Amino acid sequence: MEASLFQNIEQHQLLKVIVAVVIGGLLGLEREYRHKAAGMRTLTLICLGSTLFTILSVELGYPGSPDRVASNILTGVGFIGAGVIFKGDFTIDGITTAATIWIASALGIAIGMSDFVLAAFSLVIVLGLLLGLKALETNIGRWREKRTYTISYPVDKYKPEEITGRFKQLELNYKLLIQKREDALIEEKYEVNGKPEAITALTDLLMADKNIHHFTVQANPL
Repeated sequence: MEASLFQNIEQHQLLKVIVAVVIGGLLGLEREYRHKAAGMRTLTLICLGSTLFTILSVELGYPGSPDRVASNILTGVGFIGAGVIFKGDFTIDGITTAATIWIASALGIAIGMSDFVLAAFSLVIVLGLLLGLKALETNIGRWREKRTYTISYPVDKYKPEEITGRFKQLELNYKLLIQKREDALIEEKYEVNGKPEAITALTDLLMADKNIHHFTVQANPL
């Protein structure tokens, strides 16, 4: 069986390289279009690299352990994926791109193992998920929105329950993230989500309230 596997890997190696470049490029095109950290060049190189490592793994490991190099591909790709994840105060960006890097590597391994049909079918599924679910997420965003509000108000003008009362009045879901007091001011950060019109109404209420010292609104993609 090992001899058969070795012979299978040796066949059409140049074809595998070309297929890896095409599939990696198509996968990277979607990320490039969305201006993500890992675009066409990165995903093409990852897919091609995984293909080459898979081919060489069998050649270097034959006949004892043909998977000794390929088995460590995903470990190395994990470091690359971690590099495109960025954490802000209330947001985490790059998780989808990191997952796409992981998929690009898996497609490269499949190509290296001559599973062209599996690689092509998986590419179609992945592109369908990236494009189709993005459109669905956009529509969901029209029904419900999420924002992070930072609200500062004088201690003698408001109580915390009065602020949350406004959220309840507008039927908004909320979660207190941070609360701190500086001199005579209290600053609170809330994660708020609900209907877009309710979010707009809350912003208008805060803007019209002269007792609010200041507030900021941050879009939150999580």
